[in-house]
Amino acid sequence: MSNFKLLKKQLGLSAAVLFLTMASPGAIAAGTASGTNVENFATINYDVASIAQPALNSDTVDFMVDTQIDLTVSTVDLAAVASTPGSDDNVMTFTVTNTGNASQDFSLSAVTLVGGTAAFGGTDNINADTVNIFVETAGGAGYQVVSDTDLHINALAADDSITVYIVSDFALGYADGDIASYYLLAEARVDDAAGTLGDALSETVGPDTAGSVDIVFIDGDGDGPGISDVDRDAQHSSQDDYTIVTAALTISKASSVVSDPVNGTLDPKRIPGAIIQYEITISNGAGAAIATSIAITDSLNTEITEGDIAFNTQFGATAGNGFSIAHPGFS
Repeated sequence: MSNFKLLKKQLGLSAAVLFLTMASPGAIAAGTASGTNVENFATINYDVASIAQPALNSDTVDFMVDTQIDLTVSTVDLAAVASTPGSDDNVMTFTVTNTGNASQDFSLSAVTLVGGTAAFGGTDNINADTVNIFVETAGGAGYQVVSDTDLHINALAADDSITVYIVSDFALGYADGDIASYYLLAEARVDDAAGTLGDALSETVGPDTAGSVDIVFIDGDGDGPGISDVDRDAQHSSQDDYTIVTAALTISKASSVVSDPVNGTLDPKRIPGAIIQYEITISNGAGAAIATSIAITDSLNTEITEGDIAFNTQFGATAGNGFSIAHPGFS
Protein backbone atom coordinates (compact mmCIF):
# COMPACT_ATOMS: atom_id res chain seq x y z
CA MET A 1 0.00 0.00 0.00
CA SER A 2 2.84 2.39 0.86
CA ASN A 3 4.48 1.78 -2.52
CA PHE A 4 1.22 2.69 -4.26
CA LYS A 5 0.99 5.94 -2.34
CA LEU A 6 4.58 6.75 -3.24
CA LEU A 7 3.84 6.08 -6.89
CA LYS A 8 0.83 8.38 -6.73
CA LYS A 9 3.03 11.12 -5.30
CA GLN A 10 5.62 10.61 -8.01
CA LEU A 11 2.97 10.71 -10.69
CA GLY A 12 1.54 13.84 -9.20
CA LEU A 13 4.95 15.53 -9.37
CA SER A 14 5.47 14.35 -12.93
CA ALA A 15 2.09 15.68 -13.92
CA ALA A 16 2.94 19.07 -12.45
CA VAL A 17 6.23 19.20 -14.36
CA LEU A 18 4.45 18.14 -17.52
CA PHE A 19 1.87 20.89 -17.10
CA LEU A 20 4.56 23.58 -16.88
CA THR A 21 6.33 22.19 -19.91
CA MET A 22 3.18 22.16 -21.99
CA ALA A 23 2.40 25.76 -21.05
CA SER A 24 5.47 27.07 -22.92
CA PRO A 25 4.22 26.60 -26.54
CA GLY A 26 1.63 29.31 -25.89
CA ALA A 27 4.38 31.96 -25.85
CA ILE A 28 5.93 30.61 -29.05
CA ALA A 29 2.59 30.75 -30.86
CA ALA A 30 2.50 34.56 -30.55
CA GLY A 31 4.65 34.88 -33.68
CA THR A 32 3.27 31.86 -35.49
CA ALA A 33 1.16 32.27 -38.60
CA SER A 34 -2.59 32.26 -38.14
CA GLY A 35 -4.19 28.90 -38.84
CA THR A 36 -1.06 26.87 -38.07
CA ASN A 37 -1.99 23.50 -36.57
CA VAL A 38 0.05 22.73 -33.43
CA GLU A 39 0.17 19.08 -32.23
CA ASN A 40 1.72 17.63 -29.09
CA PHE A 41 1.50 14.70 -26.72
CA ALA A 42 3.00 13.89 -23.34
CA THR A 43 5.18 10.90 -22.47
CA ILE A 44 5.74 9.50 -18.99
CA ASN A 45 8.59 7.23 -18.02
CA TYR A 46 8.60 5.51 -14.61
CA ASP A 47 10.05 2.65 -12.60
CA VAL A 48 8.36 0.05 -10.47
CA ALA A 49 10.56 -1.67 -7.90
CA SER A 50 13.56 -0.08 -9.63
CA ILE A 51 12.53 -1.75 -12.88
CA ALA A 52 11.89 0.55 -15.86
CA GLN A 53 8.37 0.24 -17.19
CA PRO A 54 7.17 0.87 -20.76
CA ALA A 55 6.69 4.54 -21.57
CA LEU A 56 3.14 5.80 -21.69
CA ASN A 57 1.95 8.39 -24.20
CA SER A 58 -1.01 10.67 -23.73
CA ASP A 59 -3.56 11.38 -26.39
CA THR A 60 -2.40 13.86 -29.02
CA VAL A 61 -3.63 17.38 -28.37
CA ASP A 62 -3.84 19.82 -31.25
CA PHE A 63 -5.05 23.37 -31.70
CA MET A 64 -5.17 26.07 -34.37
CA VAL A 65 -3.18 29.29 -33.89
CA ASP A 66 -5.62 32.18 -33.70
CA THR A 67 -5.43 35.41 -35.71
CA GLN A 68 -4.07 38.44 -33.90
CA ILE A 69 -4.95 41.75 -35.52
CA ASP A 70 -2.29 44.38 -35.02
CA LEU A 71 -1.06 47.30 -37.12
CA THR A 72 1.05 50.43 -36.86
CA VAL A 73 0.75 53.69 -38.80
CA SER A 74 3.84 55.93 -38.72
CA THR A 75 4.50 59.40 -40.13
CA VAL A 76 7.58 59.50 -42.37
CA ASP A 77 7.83 63.29 -42.74
CA LEU A 78 10.20 64.93 -40.25
CA ALA A 79 8.57 68.35 -40.58
CA ALA A 80 5.33 69.83 -41.84
CA VAL A 81 4.87 69.63 -45.61
CA ALA A 82 5.40 73.12 -47.07
CA SER A 83 2.56 74.04 -49.44
CA THR A 84 1.93 77.14 -51.56
CA PRO A 85 -1.55 78.62 -52.16
CA GLY A 86 -2.76 77.48 -55.57
CA SER A 87 -0.55 74.36 -55.58
CA ASP A 88 -1.59 70.78 -56.38
CA ASP A 89 -0.31 67.36 -55.27
CA ASN A 90 1.15 68.29 -51.89
CA VAL A 91 2.24 64.96 -50.41
CA MET A 92 2.24 63.63 -46.85
CA THR A 93 4.04 60.29 -46.44
CA PHE A 94 3.18 57.49 -44.01
CA THR A 95 4.11 53.84 -43.43
CA VAL A 96 1.54 51.18 -42.57
CA THR A 97 2.92 47.97 -41.03
CA ASN A 98 1.01 44.73 -40.50
CA THR A 99 2.23 43.62 -37.07
CA GLY A 100 -0.33 40.82 -36.84
CA ASN A 101 0.16 37.18 -37.83
CA ALA A 102 -1.97 36.97 -40.98
CA SER A 103 -2.25 38.72 -44.31
CA GLN A 104 -4.84 41.52 -44.20
CA ASP A 105 -6.43 44.16 -46.38
CA PHE A 106 -6.48 47.69 -44.91
CA SER A 107 -8.90 50.53 -45.48
CA LEU A 108 -7.49 54.06 -45.39
CA SER A 109 -9.02 57.38 -44.33
CA ALA A 110 -7.75 60.95 -44.02
CA VAL A 111 -9.24 62.43 -40.87
CA THR A 112 -9.21 66.21 -40.49
CA LEU A 113 -8.05 67.78 -37.25
CA VAL A 114 -10.42 70.60 -36.31
CA GLY A 115 -8.67 73.40 -34.46
CA GLY A 116 -6.38 71.24 -32.33
CA THR A 117 -2.63 71.04 -31.83
CA ALA A 118 -0.75 70.26 -35.02
CA ALA A 119 1.81 67.45 -35.22
CA PHE A 120 4.80 69.76 -35.63
CA GLY A 121 3.61 72.65 -33.49
CA GLY A 122 1.07 75.40 -33.94
CA THR A 123 -2.69 75.11 -34.28
CA ASP A 124 -4.70 73.68 -37.16
CA ASN A 125 -6.75 76.47 -38.73
CA ILE A 126 -7.50 75.50 -42.35
CA ASN A 127 -8.40 72.47 -44.47
CA ALA A 128 -7.04 71.48 -47.86
CA ASP A 129 -9.50 71.95 -50.72
CA THR A 130 -8.98 68.46 -52.16
CA VAL A 131 -7.67 65.45 -50.22
CA ASN A 132 -6.93 61.98 -51.64
CA ILE A 133 -5.14 58.86 -50.41
CA PHE A 134 -2.95 56.65 -52.58
CA VAL A 135 -0.88 53.54 -51.88
CA GLU A 136 2.66 53.11 -53.17
CA THR A 137 2.48 50.55 -55.97
CA ALA A 138 5.42 51.34 -58.25
CA GLY A 139 8.08 50.65 -55.67
CA GLY A 140 9.95 53.85 -56.46
CA ALA A 141 10.76 56.62 -54.02
CA GLY A 142 8.05 59.22 -53.62
CA TYR A 143 4.52 59.65 -54.91
CA GLN A 144 4.10 58.91 -58.62
CA VAL A 145 0.91 60.40 -60.10
CA VAL A 146 0.64 57.89 -62.94
CA SER A 147 1.43 54.65 -61.10
CA ASP A 148 0.47 55.13 -57.43
CA THR A 149 -3.28 54.82 -57.84
CA ASP A 150 -4.47 52.16 -55.36
CA LEU A 151 -6.97 53.46 -52.81
CA HIS A 152 -6.59 50.70 -50.21
CA ILE A 153 -3.92 48.26 -49.08
CA ASN A 154 -4.46 44.83 -50.54
CA ALA A 155 -3.17 41.59 -48.97
CA LEU A 156 -0.36 42.99 -46.82
CA ALA A 157 1.53 40.03 -45.39
CA ALA A 158 2.36 39.73 -41.70
CA ASP A 159 5.41 41.85 -40.73
CA ASP A 160 5.36 43.69 -44.08
CA SER A 161 5.13 47.47 -44.49
CA ILE A 162 3.89 49.71 -47.29
CA THR A 163 4.02 53.44 -48.02
CA VAL A 164 0.82 55.48 -48.14
CA TYR A 165 0.39 59.08 -49.32
CA ILE A 166 -2.15 61.77 -48.46
CA VAL A 167 -2.17 64.03 -51.53
CA SER A 168 -3.86 67.44 -51.28
CA ASP A 169 -4.52 70.60 -53.29
CA PHE A 170 -4.77 74.14 -51.93
CA ALA A 171 -6.66 76.98 -53.58
CA LEU A 172 -5.44 80.56 -53.63
CA GLY A 173 -6.05 82.83 -50.67
CA TYR A 174 -4.38 81.08 -47.73
CA ALA A 175 -1.98 83.05 -45.53
CA ASP A 176 1.63 82.32 -44.70
CA GLY A 177 1.80 80.06 -41.64
CA ASP A 178 -1.69 78.56 -41.97
CA ILE A 179 -1.76 74.88 -40.92
CA ALA A 180 -3.87 71.97 -42.15
CA SER A 181 -3.38 68.86 -39.98
CA TYR A 182 -4.52 65.35 -40.90
CA TYR A 183 -4.44 61.82 -39.51
CA LEU A 184 -3.98 58.77 -41.68
CA LEU A 185 -6.33 56.17 -40.16
CA ALA A 186 -5.85 52.55 -41.25
CA GLU A 187 -8.25 49.72 -40.39
CA ALA A 188 -7.46 46.01 -40.78
CA ARG A 189 -9.90 44.14 -43.02
CA VAL A 190 -10.39 40.58 -44.24
CA ASP A 191 -7.92 39.56 -46.94
CA ASP A 192 -10.45 38.57 -49.58
CA ALA A 193 -7.77 37.20 -51.95
CA ALA A 194 -8.93 39.68 -54.59
CA GLY A 195 -8.15 43.21 -55.63
CA THR A 196 -11.15 44.57 -53.76
CA LEU A 197 -11.23 45.77 -50.16
CA GLY A 198 -12.19 42.97 -47.77
CA ASP A 199 -15.03 43.05 -45.26
CA ALA A 200 -14.72 44.49 -41.77
CA LEU A 201 -13.31 42.15 -39.12
CA SER A 202 -15.18 41.03 -36.02
CA GLU A 203 -13.37 39.97 -32.87
CA THR A 204 -14.29 36.50 -31.57
CA VAL A 205 -16.55 36.66 -28.54
CA GLY A 206 -16.58 34.01 -25.79
CA PRO A 207 -14.14 31.26 -24.81
CA ASP A 208 -11.38 29.93 -27.04
CA THR A 209 -12.15 27.11 -29.46
CA ALA A 210 -9.04 24.99 -29.92
CA GLY A 211 -10.07 23.53 -33.27
CA SER A 212 -10.90 26.82 -35.00
CA VAL A 213 -9.18 30.13 -35.76
CA ASP A 214 -10.44 32.89 -33.48
CA ILE A 215 -9.80 36.59 -34.12
CA VAL A 216 -8.25 38.78 -31.42
CA PHE A 217 -7.63 42.54 -31.71
CA ILE A 218 -4.38 43.53 -29.96
CA ASP A 219 -3.64 46.91 -31.60
CA GLY A 220 -2.80 49.96 -29.51
CA ASP A 221 -4.27 53.45 -29.37
CA GLY A 222 -2.68 55.65 -32.02
CA ASP A 223 -5.01 58.60 -31.87
CA GLY A 224 -4.69 62.27 -31.14
CA PRO A 225 -7.36 64.97 -30.70
CA GLY A 226 -10.38 64.40 -32.90
CA ILE A 227 -9.78 60.69 -33.61
CA SER A 228 -11.97 57.85 -32.32
CA ASP A 229 -9.17 55.24 -32.61
CA VAL A 230 -8.82 53.34 -29.31
CA ASP A 231 -7.05 50.22 -28.05
CA ARG A 232 -8.11 46.92 -29.65
CA ASP A 233 -10.32 48.29 -32.42
CA ALA A 234 -8.35 47.02 -35.47
CA GLN A 235 -7.36 50.63 -36.24
CA HIS A 236 -4.29 52.79 -35.88
CA SER A 237 -3.47 56.36 -36.88
CA SER A 238 -0.67 58.90 -37.17
CA GLN A 239 -0.68 62.68 -37.61
CA ASP A 240 1.02 64.97 -40.14
CA ASP A 241 0.73 68.64 -41.15
CA TYR A 242 0.66 70.94 -44.14
CA THR A 243 2.05 74.43 -43.53
CA ILE A 244 1.26 77.23 -45.96
CA VAL A 245 4.39 78.99 -47.18
CA THR A 246 3.76 82.15 -49.19
CA ALA A 247 4.74 85.79 -49.40
CA ALA A 248 3.18 88.13 -46.84
CA LEU A 249 3.05 91.29 -48.93
CA THR A 250 1.56 94.55 -47.72
CA ILE A 251 1.08 97.68 -49.81
CA SER A 252 0.47 101.23 -48.67
CA LYS A 253 0.07 104.54 -50.50
CA ALA A 254 0.65 108.04 -49.16
CA SER A 255 0.75 111.54 -50.63
CA SER A 256 2.78 114.64 -49.79
CA VAL A 257 2.95 118.22 -51.14
CA VAL A 258 6.13 119.07 -53.03
CA SER A 259 5.29 122.73 -53.80
CA ASP A 260 2.46 125.13 -54.56
CA PRO A 261 2.28 128.31 -56.73
CA VAL A 262 2.18 130.63 -53.70
CA ASN A 263 4.52 129.13 -51.09
CA GLY A 264 6.84 127.26 -53.35
CA THR A 265 8.54 124.50 -51.36
CA LEU A 266 8.22 126.27 -47.99
CA ASP A 267 5.28 124.73 -46.20
CA PRO A 268 3.38 124.10 -49.43
CA LYS A 269 -0.36 123.49 -49.40
CA ARG A 270 -2.66 121.40 -51.59
CA ILE A 271 -4.04 124.33 -53.55
CA PRO A 272 -4.73 124.34 -57.30
CA GLY A 273 -1.44 124.22 -59.11
CA ALA A 274 0.33 122.40 -56.29
CA ILE A 275 2.57 119.46 -57.07
CA ILE A 276 1.54 116.34 -55.18
CA GLN A 277 3.80 113.34 -54.77
CA TYR A 278 2.42 109.83 -54.26
CA GLU A 279 4.55 107.20 -52.52
CA ILE A 280 3.76 103.49 -52.72
CA THR A 281 5.47 101.15 -50.24
CA ILE A 282 5.53 97.36 -50.49
CA SER A 283 6.94 95.05 -47.80
CA ASN A 284 7.17 91.31 -47.20
CA GLY A 285 6.71 89.72 -43.79
CA ALA A 286 9.70 88.34 -41.90
CA GLY A 287 10.30 84.69 -42.71
CA ALA A 288 7.75 84.67 -45.54
CA ALA A 289 8.43 83.16 -48.95
CA ILE A 290 10.14 85.21 -51.65
CA ALA A 291 7.70 87.11 -53.87
CA THR A 292 8.65 87.20 -57.56
CA SER A 293 7.37 88.86 -60.75
CA ILE A 294 5.96 91.79 -58.78
CA ALA A 295 3.89 94.26 -60.82
CA ILE A 296 2.70 97.56 -59.30
CA THR A 297 -0.04 99.45 -61.09
CA ASP A 298 -1.60 102.74 -60.03
CA SER A 299 -4.36 104.10 -62.22
CA LEU A 300 -5.21 107.79 -61.94
CA ASN A 301 -7.57 107.66 -64.88
CA THR A 302 -10.67 108.92 -63.04
CA GLU A 303 -8.94 111.88 -61.41
CA ILE A 304 -7.17 112.94 -64.61
CA THR A 305 -10.29 112.54 -66.75
CA GLU A 306 -12.30 114.71 -64.39
CA GLY A 307 -9.57 117.37 -64.42
CA ASP A 308 -8.75 117.15 -60.72
CA ILE A 309 -5.07 116.32 -61.30
CA ALA A 310 -2.57 116.05 -64.12
CA PHE A 311 0.91 114.60 -64.43
CA ASN A 312 3.65 117.08 -63.71
CA THR A 313 5.98 117.03 -66.70
CA GLN A 314 8.66 119.39 -65.44
CA PHE A 315 10.66 116.55 -63.91
CA GLY A 316 10.77 114.52 -67.09
CA ALA A 317 7.44 112.73 -66.73
CA THR A 318 5.13 112.52 -69.72
CA ALA A 319 1.41 113.01 -69.67
CA GLY A 320 -0.61 109.89 -68.96
CA ASN A 321 -3.29 108.25 -66.80
CA GLY A 322 -1.18 106.25 -64.35
CA PHE A 323 1.87 104.06 -64.17
CA SER A 324 3.00 100.45 -63.91
CA ILE A 325 6.27 99.16 -62.45
CA ALA A 326 7.69 95.64 -62.73
CA HIS A 327 10.14 94.22 -60.18
CA PRO A 328 11.84 90.79 -60.29
CA GLY A 329 11.05 90.13 -56.63
CA PHE A 330 12.29 90.32 -53.07
CA SER A 331 12.09 88.48 -49.79
